[in-house]
Amino acid sequence: MDRLDRFALPDHEPPYVAECEWCRGEIRAGDEVKRIDDGGGYVHNGFGYDCAEKYAEERVYDASGVIDEHRNVN
Repeated sequence: MDRLDRFALPDHEPPYVAECEWCRGEIRAGDEVKRIDDGGGYVHNGFGYDCAEKYAEERVYDASGVIDEHRNVN
């Protein structure tokens, strides 16, 4: 007879459902993500991941620095 151990880990991982558009890592069912509105892809958004922030920063901003009177960012 098998004993049930309430602390035992499940013997299988949740199914792979997508690939992160930033780090190209696996996204599995149950992971916290953000869906990308223009491409339909996904990025990790859970604890320990900064994929969503890095992906958005690269896609939204094209320069970072100090602006001058001619609107150039240096």
